Amino acid sequence: MLNLIVEKPQILTDKRLVGLVCKPGRPEADQAANRIAEFMGSHDISVLVDPGSCGVSSERVDPTPIEEMDVDFVVTVGGDGTILYTLSKMKDRETPLFCVNRGSVGFLTETSTTTAITALEKVIRNECVIEQNVNIASGVGERRFEEALNEVYVVSRMPGRLLTFQVHLDGVRIDYGRADGAMVSTPSGSTAYSLAAGGSILSPDVNGFIFVPVCPPRFELKSVVIPDNCVIELELVKPGAQGLAVIDGQATWDIEPSEKVWVKKADCVTRFIRLYDNYWDRVNTRLVPRTL
Repeated sequence: MLNLIVEKPQILTDKRLVGLVCKPGRPEADQAANRIAEFMGSHDISVLVDPGSCGVSSERVDPTPIEEMDVDFVVTVGGDGTILYTLSKMKDRETPLFCVNRGSVGFLTETSTTTAITALEKVIRNECVIEQNVNIASGVGERRFEEALNEVYVVSRMPGRLLTFQVHLDGVRIDYGRADGAMVSTPSGSTAYSLAAGGSILSPDVNGFIFVPVCPPRFELKSVVIPDNCVIELELVKPGAQGLAVIDGQATWDIEPSEKVWVKKADCVTRFIRLYDNYWDRVNTRLVPRTL
């Protein structure tokens, strides 16, 4: 069983090297990134900055694309979309991430731009934990898609058209019906698109995934929680209806009629640096409406 929280991690290695990625086109993100770069430099930590996203003027940094970063951890300045984009480009998805919020919700982020330096002081002193999040692997036959932190979403290639799905779990058919689309989500992803589509929040200590249909007419398909040691298959059974597999909203793959998209637990995990084990605090402060 995966140990979700790693206590007292050693964050920096002898490399003392950190990556920095920003949400493009946000001056306030660039300002925060400059402060972070100066802070790292003052602690004898080298910084690699993604030139396609960050406008950092500090002389302490080296421009390096995300794909080429080999660092102790990566700091992102943006929202959840910035995190998913960074993950899709990283050559090692298990490199820890410390995420500074400059997005709208930022559920996956750890701190704000105003408290980022104080938080990073704790991180480099190892006064933090590592939160490990399960990823999912997917593909069609021998064709393998990118790993996903949140979800694999299968939708019609023609907007507004229904798909007909046959859903299999370890080779056994568990459901059949039509929907705009259907997704398999991790516990991490259960607070994202899956939640917006009507799925439940899946606690991270539940060893499972959640299958969520999107807008099924007459409730032909039902949301199902499944063990994460199983293989779930989404088969497109409507003749001529072409689909797309969307991986974390970042990559798309064409799916042809009669093809089966298989989804299972990936070998890798995504590792977030947290100041403490704060999952339910983040749920209550970022996802629950403040109406009381």
